[in-house]
Amino acid sequence: MTTSSRPRISGTQFINADQAPRARLSLSASHRDQHHPVTGTGGDPRFGAIDTPANESCVVCAPATRRLAEELFEGWNAALQTGDARKVAERYAEDAVLLPTVSNVPRTTHAEIQDYFEHFLEKKPFGTINTRNVKLGCNKLTDAGTYTFRVTDGGETKEVPARYTFVYENRDGGWKIVHHHSSMMPTS
Repeated sequence: MTTSSRPRISGTQFINADQAPRARLSLSASHRDQHHPVTGTGGDPRFGAIDTPANESCVVCAPATRRLAEELFEGWNAALQTGDARKVAERYAEDAVLLPTVSNVPRTTHAEIQDYFEHFLEKKPFGTINTRNVKLGCNKLTDAGTYTFRVTDGGETKEVPARYTFVYENRDGGWKIVHHHSSMMPTS
């Protein structure tokens, strides 16, 4: 009988997996190796899983729904309507990344995010979602799609179609934007 060099996975046995049990790994990790697990308990404590606490404590997931994605965008859009860049920046986590629509500079601090919105809000933007694709996770929600901004520039109001991705995380009982990417639609 040949012995398998593959690690055991909780609840799953490979053919010839009758060797001494190794560390438990998630199914995702079986596609990698025991030193780089994706979820679950890592095979080597030096290389613990990236999204599971090392001590295997229970993680409580905040409810995440498509409706929540809609509400979070509506709240962000309402913050834009206040004209107060500080209120918009408050919707972002302290370590958020903003890759904005009308700037080539990534914004990685609250001060940089607020600075971007101080200039963007001069255009009196109002966003409308055109298409939306929502992915739900444990304390994480990703909302990606297309939106159109109505902006006023030089006294002229125009519609600017763009693509977006918002990644939200539930932190300390509240949802914050941790990543926001927005780019104008390319012309055909």
